[in-house]
Amino acid sequence: MNIKNPLPIKNIGDPYVLRVNETYYLYATSDFDGFYCWQSKDLSHWSNPVICYESTGKSFGNCCFWAPEVYEFDHKFYMYYTAQWKKYEQEELRIGVAVSDYPEGPFEEVYDQKPMFDFNYGVLDAHLLKDDKANYLYYSRAGANHYVDGIQQSEIYVVKLGDDYCSVVGEAKKLLVPEQEWEKAEPDLKQRWNEGAFVVKHQDKYHMMYSANHYQSGFYGIGAAVADQPMGPFKKYANNPILKTNGKISGPGHNSVVATPEGELYCVYHAHTDYQKKGGDRQVYLSRLFFDQGKLVVEYPECN
Repeated sequence: MNIKNPLPIKNIGDPYVLRVNETYYLYATSDFDGFYCWQSKDLSHWSNPVICYESTGKSFGNCCFWAPEVYEFDHKFYMYYTAQWKKYEQEELRIGVAVSDYPEGPFEEVYDQKPMFDFNYGVLDAHLLKDDKANYLYYSRAGANHYVDGIQQSEIYVVKLGDDYCSVVGEAKKLLVPEQEWEKAEPDLKQRWNEGAFVVKHQDKYHMMYSANHYQSGFYGIGAAVADQPMGPFKKYANNPILKTNGKISGPGHNSVVATPEGELYCVYHAHTDYQKKGGDRQVYLSRLFFDQGKLVVEYPECN
């Protein structure tokens, strides 16, 4: 498949692609109190965006609508997203869930003015793994109000998903913390990140892709870790990051993975629109993903 990078989708973040039969649906942080959806038949040519979810009086959030991911369960489509809980004045992010009969929406809240769960700390970046015997929800604990050795730190957790797909079961387990040297590239910020988890199962191993460093900087990149079980323990690759700023892209991160009907895997991620200025203006890239000697490899894109 000949992908034309970057995709013609800008001013976004945190792209996620769902394939339903022969159609691809792309969702992303969309810079308003809701989310857009784009459609494609070939991963290169995309429709104009349509609003698939918009905040209402039933929403628990009032801003910071980020990182939507959509999954199909029992012929319905469930969207998991991040937002600021409106009952707090200070930053308190939580994860919400909305449902639709169609992948393009409209998505409607499952709960009335409540997030999906509350563990009494900020959470963001929901990701689901549909496994053989159970389903799992991965998320990041927000760095706001969470200090480790005087540094704000975001960390990746996992918890089992309930049978209703709208609740969680049992205790959450911490999986990843920023500890590798490349994840400490910006010491003056007094913040460190492990966020944007995405898990790919390959030959009975669970490979987690994640992002580290500040999303507006050139140090932002994608790392990977591997485990024998969905709930870990996960061991980070020694050769991290597996995708980083080079001569073609700047600040690649917060990725998802989509499979074509032929079984080819593609990594979907954002990178800075302006290589020199970097910052929060981002656009979508797709790169072929494959496994080599038991490890994930992401090809750097050929940009048009």
